Amino acid sequence: MNFREEGLRRGRAAGTEAKKDNVRRQVQQALAEMYVLYPTVDFDLAQALVDYDKERLACEPDYGKFPELKGHLELLRAEREGFTEASSLGDLEAAYTFSMWFFNSRRINGRHLARYDIIIAAGCTNVFIPGGKDGVTISDNRDIGLLDDMSGLANLHPHFVFRINRHGVNWHQGGVSAAVLLDDEPACSFPGDPFTYQHLIPPECFDDIDLMIDFMTRYNEFYGPGNKILVDTHLNAVAMDKSNCMVAFRKPTVNGAIAITACAYLDPELSAHQLARAAKAAEMKGESLVESADRNYHLGSRKRYQRLVDLTNEVAKGQPTIWDTLEVVADHAVPYPDRVCLAGESCHSAERNPKENWSVTQHAAVITGPRRHCLYRSIQSRANPLPVYEYTPKLMLGPGVAMQPEWQAEIDDGKCEQGAMFEE
Repeated sequence: MNFREEGLRRGRAAGTEAKKDNVRRQVQQALAEMYVLYPTVDFDLAQALVDYDKERLACEPDYGKFPELKGHLELLRAEREGFTEASSLGDLEAAYTFSMWFFNSRRINGRHLARYDIIIAAGCTNVFIPGGKDGVTISDNRDIGLLDDMSGLANLHPHFVFRINRHGVNWHQGGVSAAVLLDDEPACSFPGDPFTYQHLIPPECFDDIDLMIDFMTRYNEFYGPGNKILVDTHLNAVAMDKSNCMVAFRKPTVNGAIAITACAYLDPELSAHQLARAAKAAEMKGESLVESADRNYHLGSRKRYQRLVDLTNEVAKGQPTIWDTLEVVADHAVPYPDRVCLAGESCHSAERNPKENWSVTQHAAVITGPRRHCLYRSIQSRANPLPVYEYTPKLMLGPGVAMQPEWQAEIDDGKCEQGAMFEE
């Protein structure tokens, strides 16, 4: 690889998008939100972000432990050069583009107590079942607070499901939010995230999930936090629970099926770490453990996580249809916080709070074989939101797939509606 040319290519692409998306406005909004999220921050976050991006480039890794990173610094420097060239923006916008997530999760979150208890909660869910009736079948919830303008989500078509799996099952099948308050800072902040720079991953890892686990364990301080599903070319999958500097992997127990959800960890060591830091946060806020919103939220999310895994395992005992897999993420048969599909419940009180805990979009898809198709639905209104599972799913055919008689019958019977055509 020509590191400089690849860095310039990546940087120019990022710069072009930044110019189009008005990143200068996004930076100011993000920094303003950080002052709310971290009330003890009393310094210039903009300058701190610029300084941190430079610090990351200066923190070269141990090339004996990470030989894949040799030459990577040249790529990173060229990336920022290409960004500035294409965007005509400055150091702040470049630092925001390349280092904001790491700055937030490592430096600021590690040193300042985040007040997630006073802002909108987040979640999300992913399910991967290799033994579906029609092929590899997945399902998903995206959980955020309701937006002032719901039109984008109301008209969302999950074309990406087929795009990323066009040439075989993609090596990572979704990710969800998960983090630890006051979490650890890594020993090295160098930009070596393998999800951002996929070329760092040795090719053999994509063919062997155990080799991928070894690689991701070695690189654990460079990426995350968050939970993900990783898959090799033989459809062996693994769930990955990730904090800043800790990682744990969980293999399937029923026919290769795996699932993840957000804001908690099933791994005992990671969960204990998360709850211990939540207890520290409670002490800093003068709360008891019983009344700690942070700790209670993680405990509730862990119940939801376990229920999702149990439901996935149960349906994977057979050959689940796309409808079976959709029902896993649409689960609302038990009270909050255990239920998988959220509909406005709040962890702070018994009252519905429209700013918290909504599964706003949902889909299930068959992503392999001649019967690729997707069912999807989303909340259509903030003024009068219904739980997402109360909306009739829409059907989208996979690339090159013709309408099947049984699918047309489901449309005719009102079980689903004709949805968007797949777009490349």
